[in-house]
Amino acid sequence: MTFLLSPAPALLRPAQKGEEKTAFNIIEARVTWLEQKGISQWPRGHYLSVFSQAYFKKAQEKGTLWLLEQNGRTAACAVLLEQDERWGQDNTPAWYVHNLASWPHCPGAGAQLLALAEQEAARRGKRYLRLDCLTGARKLNAYYRTKGYRFAGYWKQPEYHGNLRQKLLQTEDTCETA
Repeated sequence: MTFLLSPAPALLRPAQKGEEKTAFNIIEARVTWLEQKGISQWPRGHYLSVFSQAYFKKAQEKGTLWLLEQNGRTAACAVLLEQDERWGQDNTPAWYVHNLASWPHCPGAGAQLLALAEQEAARRGKRYLRLDCLTGARKLNAYYRTKGYRFAGYWKQPEYHGNLRQKLLQTEDTCETA
């Protein structure tokens, strides 16, 4: 079943207690979708063991698990962090996006979550919204490029090689005044 997001305004909000299960279910559904499409970006065994329901529960408790809601339904989720070891000792004000996923039957929800996260980050005085994605994921890297996320470096660990990407946000100090 596919439901399209309506023109009704979407809401990006921190997850409440108990909603971590919804976020995990979205992630699990997206992992299944990736497998069905032959995409190895989030290998089930590794990804779901590292990003388990307990991981999302901790994120909810810390206030870093965010949900995109439209028409009273959760359509997407992400973990939004103030600091990220992948970016080293960079003190630039930024928000870091992790575990961004939408229900497979909610096309466009991920892009909507990103757009609202950009607005919220700018409202909080962040200069960048940052994320990473698998180095070899050509379509995903191209997608982020079209959304304004510029390549900013690499991050490697034994089981993951990622491209660091960032988008300069429109804040008062990045806008020109007439």
